[in-house]
Amino acid sequence: MFQALFYKEWVKTRRIIILIGAIFAGIIIYSFINTGQTFRIGGSVQAWADIILKDAPVFPSIIQWLPLLTALLLAFAQFVPEMTNKRLKLSLHLPMPETKIISTMLCYGLVILVIIYLITYIILITGLSFYYPQEIRILAFWKSLPWFIAGLTGYLLATWICLEPVWRQRIYNAFISICILALFFIRAQSGAYLPLLYVLAIIVIIGFGLPFYSATRFKEGKQ
Repeated sequence: MFQALFYKEWVKTRRIIILIGAIFAGIIIYSFINTGQTFRIGGSVQAWADIILKDAPVFPSIIQWLPLLTALLLAFAQFVPEMTNKRLKLSLHLPMPETKIISTMLCYGLVILVIIYLITYIILITGLSFYYPQEIRILAFWKSLPWFIAGLTGYLLATWICLEPVWRQRIYNAFISICILALFFIRAQSGAYLPLLYVLAIIVIIGFGLPFYSATRFKEGKQ
């Protein structure tokens, strides 16, 4: 049954997943071109000094928003069809507990995102090893980690919004989601988020439970 659910989710989202993969591939190529251009123009000493002394970004600024935007695309592609003509009712009537059904759907999306994020991270960090020493690469890792956690959180919050059957409550949920996601994008010096990583992890765990609340309201026929 789990394999059947995963296959159903794959059929719904395969085109979006391919699109997301293409977007990340393009950003990886752009990042390497941008980094190479920076070194050709200013030289390695100037590039390193800007990062160490001025806290200049190692990655292009668009990477800050890319994990969240792609996570929203996946969530909408996965769950908007479920709410069209209330198709979710068919899924919830499968011969397995409702919590397992929702958990499987959520885990599918999270696994897809984690795989894409990890591949992107590995390629970026490996490629940057030709330009930057280990200390700068570690700095870039910790600085960008909240953005990728924001992607996972945004996926869960978007699912929470999509599964909510009442439009008025969806608006409330969207406002709360925006406030939560803003925590991941506070402008701060590199390393400032380190003491808050456990808080961000707790937010992800809480976010995993929110879609179950909306699914319960949907099953009860809230209007």
